[in-house]
Amino acid sequence: MNISFLTSGHDPFDDRIFYHMARSLADHNHNVTIISSRSDLVKVEDVINMYCFDGNDLSKRNKIDKFVGILSANDPDIIICSEPLPVLAANKYRSQSDKKIRILYDITEWYPLKGHVQRHPPGLRILHFFILLIFNYWVSRFADSFLFGEFYKSKPYRFLYPRESYIWLPYYPDIEIIPYASPELSEGKLRLLYSGEISINRGYRNFINVLNRICLKRKDLKIEATIIGWYQTKEDMADCESFMKTASNNIAFRIIEKQSYQEYLSLIKNTDIFIDLRADNIANNFNLPIKLFTYLALGRPVIFSDLKAIRKEVDFDNFGFLVKPNDAESISGLIKNYLDNKDLYYLHCKNAREAANNKYSWGKIETDFIDFIYQG
Repeated sequence: MNISFLTSGHDPFDDRIFYHMARSLADHNHNVTIISSRSDLVKVEDVINMYCFDGNDLSKRNKIDKFVGILSANDPDIIICSEPLPVLAANKYRSQSDKKIRILYDITEWYPLKGHVQRHPPGLRILHFFILLIFNYWVSRFADSFLFGEFYKSKPYRFLYPRESYIWLPYYPDIEIIPYASPELSEGKLRLLYSGEISINRGYRNFINVLNRICLKRKDLKIEATIIGWYQTKEDMADCESFMKTASNNIAFRIIEKQSYQEYLSLIKNTDIFIDLRADNIANNFNLPIKLFTYLALGRPVIFSDLKAIRKEVDFDNFGFLVKPNDAESISGLIKNYLDNKDLYYLHCKNAREAANNKYSWGKIETDFIDFIYQG
């Protein structure tokens, strides 16, 4: 079959789209094309076709027309969409085609996101939020099936479209492409990571507070803190850069812009403990962090905010801790305990890697995904 991925929010080498779904379909002898409006790229990579364009300056109507034109050239039987605009484009293409075409909507994000309304004046953001929210659920009626990355994000779609078929397709990584490195906790040094959107909401202040508190508990310790990510707004940049000035002199920062998936994995593989301390609010509480499963596959302890979405999806007991994200004293105590009790540290490293191998890996759900594609 000819299968096209359509996205307006992800680059063509997105880990879920390219490294997992597209590669699996190509391995099963399907002709796979990725069409993204986030990259001006036309090439073939691992027998996967890329027909992408820079849609930043295009209107929504022109972007849809561009998607439809590329779909016409590729003649897909199935179109897998990642956002509502691509669903609309896929449906427009289907209405012009004389063959049966199946549209799948891959739900991995709440929509709309903060960035979708940020450009509007503050007084109008709520209005535009609800306009985009209604638009998304209206467009979803054109999907024949849904792919759900997690439970809570699936609920509105399952309520509105109870007759449509769906599959659970969590954010598990392909263990085969994870650059696993054996853990080695060095004396007097600790390597930590902050990755993703750099903002107070996503836990940057909490992260710095924990680092400072560790330095107070272990004055001999040198911390290497790698920051890989991006700012959504100028306000986030100002807030976070200002707060970084409060960091202890024992912390050496390495700040890196957003990287490709493979480069990102290479940069973080030697992290000693993975931490994610995003704020415990409604938006985050029902949002499962994708990176959690990557961290488990890298075989290191994980310390995450105690969020409902994590408790729903992951059994955390034997490879890390769920915490109150603003409790720097308690979190720094957990990290200090790993440094003082290396048997516990290496046990949690072993358990994390085993959990990834035995449960939280793409290989455990790949067959279900392929079977679901065939069902149409």
